[in-house]
Amino acid sequence: MPDYRIRPGGYEEIRKQSLKKLLVFISFIAVIVIVTTAYNAKADEYAIITIPATIIIFTIVFAFSIRNVFKKQKKLLDSYALTINDNTITRYQLNTPTITLYRTEVKEILRKNNKGFIVRGMNAEDTIYVPSQVEKYHELEILLNEIKPIISYRPKNVFEKFPIVTIILVFGLMVGVYASMNKVVVVLCGIPVIIIIAWSFFKIQKNKNIERKAKRSSWVILVILLSIIYITVAKLTGTYNP
Repeated sequence: MPDYRIRPGGYEEIRKQSLKKLLVFISFIAVIVIVTTAYNAKADEYAIITIPATIIIFTIVFAFSIRNVFKKQKKLLDSYALTINDNTITRYQLNTPTITLYRTEVKEILRKNNKGFIVRGMNAEDTIYVPSQVEKYHELEILLNEIKPIISYRPKNVFEKFPIVTIILVFGLMVGVYASMNKVVVVLCGIPVIIIIAWSFFKIQKNKNIERKAKRSSWVILVILLSIIYITVAKLTGTYNP
């Protein structure tokens, strides 16, 4: 029964890849925070203090968050194990549901640009991700190809190809809801962002590749969602009082 884990040194490669993505995301958030602070403080005589303080606080929070993210990521990857036998493919990982697919249930096997694999079952949530840093990679590749011919992964849309686009879109729609008093703008921004956030929360809760603690933390999304719904309804009914 072949058992595959992350090879020695594999975590460092994954950490570097994750850090690059996080830096892009955090840089985007930092620009928004700094620009917003600068805009709100432009008429404030204490702006020269406010802006540097914002940058310092943001940097501290960023460093602390990155440290925690990578600490959790290492625990997850250290516990990662993929087992394949004559009937099933099973993925084990700390604090996440075990995923077991019968060979006959495998819908497709995709190879990503980074050489990692995606093994998809009949249901969307029955998806096994295999990092390219897995040990005995070529042996695993041959074995997976016997189960289902491996095909190249191609993003279905721009949102899959560039996840940052979704983040920018959501932030833009939220700005429209909170900043505009025009009812047309509020409707055009409010409805899509409510749908996107609600759908994202649902997908997070159903995803078997997200750890349990992260799923519990994601409930804060509902607070944001309720806030957006309240602001949208209040502005449309004329009861909003900033």
